Amino acid sequence: MSDPPSASPFRLLRRTLLAWFQKNKRSLPFRESSDAWSVWVSEVMLQQTRVEAMLPRYRAFLAGFPDPGSLAAASADEVLAAWAGLGYYGRARALHRAARRLAAEGRGVPQNAASLRRLPGIGEYTAAAIASISFKEPVAAVDGNVRRVLSRLFAVGGVRGRAPFEGRIRELADRLMEADDAREPGDWNQALMELGATVCTATGPRCDRCPVREFCWARLGGKPEEFPERPPPRPTDSVRLAMAVVRDPEGRILVFRRRESPMRGLYELPCGECRSGESAEDALVRETAANYGIRLRPAREFPGFRHTVMQRRIAVVPFEANLVEPASAGAVSGARFVRPKDLDRIPSGSMLRKALARVGSTRQGSEVRPDAAGSLPGSLD
Repeated sequence: MSDPPSASPFRLLRRTLLAWFQKNKRSLPFRESSDAWSVWVSEVMLQQTRVEAMLPRYRAFLAGFPDPGSLAAASADEVLAAWAGLGYYGRARALHRAARRLAAEGRGVPQNAASLRRLPGIGEYTAAAIASISFKEPVAAVDGNVRRVLSRLFAVGGVRGRAPFEGRIRELADRLMEADDAREPGDWNQALMELGATVCTATGPRCDRCPVREFCWARLGGKPEEFPERPPPRPTDSVRLAMAVVRDPEGRILVFRRRESPMRGLYELPCGECRSGESAEDALVRETAANYGIRLRPAREFPGFRHTVMQRRIAVVPFEANLVEPASAGAVSGARFVRPKDLDRIPSGSMLRKALARVGSTRQGSEVRPDAAGSLPGSLD
């Protein structure tokens, strides 16, 4: 690749893309304000989550936690319940820790990228996005969309994520930020991201609609989709999971608090992985006795569904089941019966909700023996 264009073309590129952004940017709720807390929450929610999936939770989260102090005062369960459905719950825990640190230190959101990076859960990109949008600091925010746009504009070779490629992209991002006296740094960062999200997409880029196509060396070479070079795909782990909806005579659902990552702290339905060649029904009985200390009698199997957690591809087989008895004393700690309408009040993931939708959230009649029910915690009151 040749040296990048001179400063004058850099300025022209910036002005062209900024004009396009002002005219064509999507109307999104997190763009309605440059308030640092609102920007911070939106950037954390958008990590590894599509905009469409994030939007329903964004307004509700800010309504419940309008500033870092309100989040700091909340319990971990309240935070995780508000985050439910977005996945990658470590983001919510880190945001909670950061808010508590600010509260303990008696200060607000830091106003520059260097200080923001010292908070839990804030990396280089998130710090730059907050600082540029909320405080107009001229610092480049480089996410996946920006990497793709810049790698195509300047035909940057190399594998995404590797040091030579990342170093070149960072150099270009910094030079573009400095061009044109670094005016409107927040808008510039968002313009690059918007172009990558809506036009310069990973597959099927819409080059005919690109406002900066005349600057794009990958387009001139006729192979924009070859940039950036993707790393080899990470291996996936496919599992089959049997899951039970167990109800007491009042229709409340039995759930357990998960102790292991990545879903630590969330409530889940009793479940277990199937061994090779094992039926889902047998796996459910065996695994729930071993992992939860309960004995189940599966009553009915329902149509399955697929669920993905990080690199795990999960085929879920939901059952309606009866609780016969706890398998051992004290083995049911973390268990509780919850009314379906109260699930939003406890931290619970989307897999639980999918299973409940398959089985039916209002069905009554799972058998719970009085001695078994008496040894389990009560309902959510």
